[in-house]
Amino acid sequence: MNVQLEREKLFRKNETYGFTEREEALHAFLSGHVPEGQAERYVSALEFVLGRISVPAEPEGIVGRMIEGPVPYEMESVPGNGFSHAGNPFIPRDRCAGHLSLDLTELLMKGLDGIVSEMEARAENETKRSYAALARRSAEAVRAFAERYSESAKRAGNGRAAAALRQVPYGPATDFFSALQSIWMVEWILSCVTGGRDFGYGRLDLALLPFYQKEQDKDHYQVLLSFLLKNNEIGGMNSDLLDQQPVPCTGTNIYAMLGGKGAEEALSLDLLILKAAEEVHLMQPVLALRIAKDSPEEWKLAAAHATQVLSGQVSFYNDDALIPNLRALGYTEKNALNYTMSGCNRADFPGHMSSDMYDNAPACLLRAFMDESVSDMDGILLRFREEMVKEAGRKKGCAFTDPGTDLRFFFESLFMRGCPERVTDLENGGQDQWTLVHHLCGLATAGNSLAAIQKAVFEDHILTLPEFRELVRGNFAADPELHLMIRNRYPKFGNDDAFADHWTRVACEIMVDAVRSLNGTDGSGLIHIPGLYSLWFHHQFGKALGATPDGRLAGEPISENQSPVYGTDKEGIAALLTSLGSLPMEKTGCGGLNVKLEKKLPEELAAALVQTYFDMGGVNIAIDVVDRATLEDALAHPERHQTLCVRIVGYSEIFVRLPEYMQKEIIERTPLSA
Repeated sequence: MNVQLEREKLFRKNETYGFTEREEALHAFLSGHVPEGQAERYVSALEFVLGRISVPAEPEGIVGRMIEGPVPYEMESVPGNGFSHAGNPFIPRDRCAGHLSLDLTELLMKGLDGIVSEMEARAENETKRSYAALARRSAEAVRAFAERYSESAKRAGNGRAAAALRQVPYGPATDFFSALQSIWMVEWILSCVTGGRDFGYGRLDLALLPFYQKEQDKDHYQVLLSFLLKNNEIGGMNSDLLDQQPVPCTGTNIYAMLGGKGAEEALSLDLLILKAAEEVHLMQPVLALRIAKDSPEEWKLAAAHATQVLSGQVSFYNDDALIPNLRALGYTEKNALNYTMSGCNRADFPGHMSSDMYDNAPACLLRAFMDESVSDMDGILLRFREEMVKEAGRKKGCAFTDPGTDLRFFFESLFMRGCPERVTDLENGGQDQWTLVHHLCGLATAGNSLAAIQKAVFEDHILTLPEFRELVRGNFAADPELHLMIRNRYPKFGNDDAFADHWTRVACEIMVDAVRSLNGTDGSGLIHIPGLYSLWFHHQFGKALGATPDGRLAGEPISENQSPVYGTDKEGIAALLTSLGSLPMEKTGCGGLNVKLEKKLPEELAAALVQTYFDMGGVNIAIDVVDRATLEDALAHPERHQTLCVRIVGYSEIFVRLPEYMQKEIIERTPLSA
């Protein structure tokens, strides 16, 4: 397989095109008789679209591709930041389309037929029998589609794919190739036909391991190359932050968790996946690498090498912290051991969907600070806690419907733990354990603000509390010199400064405790999981927020993920990690930290950097390897850097296709060489 040629095809892709045949099929379906009821409408649409779209096949490798072209139909937004045909029958009710981890082991061991047959056997009442019948129709529609694809592959001379698709995904996989073909066909249908983003692979390595061990074929590597390339066909090369091609899974990110505790037998497979990913060198899938202190040295060094070669596609997760953290939050021992991530930084496990929300901590602190009934720091902290609990309590997770009166059906439910066993859809409450991940935004802004209040009002006595409120309310216009002193000379988080780090820890304790306090309060069994992560909401929240006591002006971004406010950390990476190590990470279940290396390090040193941070309790770190001069040149001369890949918030994108504000944010990240 010519990987370079396949990469060039992807970069030449017309990013204004969409899945035109899919939209034509939906238009035809919606122009005819549309059945009543979500479940019947969904399955009828799935049968119709799968029976109508083309089945283009390549002469080698994994097959499954959507025809693209101009889309003339009326489009509308769908959950998950995509676009689809107006009236799309596949839109979920109270959740994003996608953003979950599939149970690939069940798919590969049983196939759709086996999963549905077990559902049919468990269907003890009329509602469940109706649901099982819908599942059977979906499985049969996929089988007919796969058989058409098999014939297409045969005509293209791809006998291996032709043989595999006569078996999968309807039946169980028989070998390594058919396992990956089965996974891709399901991923492709979910992303490109029913339409959603971030259908994660969960523990891809553990699902593939039995088939990898069964064979000693020398082309496992070539099969992986084909599979990894396929992952980059769905969402295109454009940024998720810019206008997108009108596909239902715009800007999709497909997460695969590799390595760590419980995956010791998969070491050679994990190493092979990393090697293939390095050759493909594209954004998808996003690789989440689990590291434990007792992980094999070979794995740590290979992971350190991969993160420097792939620069932005890889992130590390700390098994020694996250497994006990998730157990303490309410995960079962098995689910904590097999944890994975979906949707950038949502704590998950295979066959599970977490709901999530973004909590604006600086807005809560600002409301507490502006409360004129409060006269001291204890009062501000108390009000901050109250506001954070209100903020965290805004959402209670997904709302379920009664299957007896509103039967729901979504194809992904067949791969979610609990739904097949209960013969109940995801939207009817079928999955085993419900979790709500709270992405706590603006940590450093909140911490720096508390530090500024303490210093200016209660230690240096430069201002009274009412005077400071007025100054902030007026966007610091009344005293520009004092504003500059607070903004540029006051202690800031990220510099190993005991004062700033103390107040940021205080802010963090309040933020995570507000989330944890919701557990066990409503009798639902819903697990609330705190994580320090912002996606791009640090920009959105900042635009709508007035000035904050740390010197940030109205409309400016709040701090990103776990990072310091950009431009305020002056002492380099060691000081940054020491500051982060002071935070109560043991109370979190996920989170994100992005840092930048200005040059490649020996694998031993890069691995030691990650392990040192994890020994401090850190839960996640992602590393870009790119120097400031290269980034600045790419900003000025994008034509020279068309394939430069960088980490943004919880995933990677092409630098020159990012909006300028995000490019500048990446340039300002703390470099290791500082």
